[in-house]
Amino acid sequence: MNILIKLNNRLLERALRELLAAEPEGYQVAISSETAERDAFIPEFTITDSYSLRKCGSSPDAVSKTVLLDCGLGEEEIASLLISNKVDGILAPSTDMPLLKKALHAMSEGQVWIDNRKIKVLIQHAECTRFPNPEEGFSRKEREIIVLVSQGLLNREIAARLCISEQTVKTHISRIFRKAQVNRRSQLVPLALKISMPSTT
Repeated sequence: MNILIKLNNRLLERALRELLAAEPEGYQVAISSETAERDAFIPEFTITDSYSLRKCGSSPDAVSKTVLLDCGLGEEEIASLLISNKVDGILAPSTDMPLLKKALHAMSEGQVWIDNRKIKVLIQHAECTRFPNPEEGFSRKEREIIVLVSQGLLNREIAARLCISEQTVKTHISRIFRKAQVNRRSQLVPLALKISMPSTT
């Protein structure tokens, strides 16, 4: 697995590279600031921080998944980064190596990785104005699927949870993508946050 580290803190970049390179999984790790190393390196994951993400943006290609390292970000800033960038996961500062490897594995299978505690707080702070009103634009079943997708469930897991076929789930997700004008599961997170928000009426 190829991992690119793009952080504002050079010391943290090198420390994270050493930790990942020492793992028995054989991670290939590069640092973005070392351009000679970066030129021939095609990452599957880019671990970045908010400063680097805002400065350079997330990778536009479909291959590299963007992992945001949360170094004390506020909920509003995280919600804003989720909405404005292609973020596939958020790692908390307390993430240890086994949890980091579990997160990378989950994201490599197409799941979104966000700490459950952070999700609960983000629900109240997300800015989701670019999506249509979920009550008007999506059916009850589509809203359920959007939330389950944002929790990182695979199609077969969603099918089992909702007692429908996997093909039906795929059909719903295709329709959801068209309505929301997105093409990645991770882009449904802000919409799921909006759906999950308690009504203010």
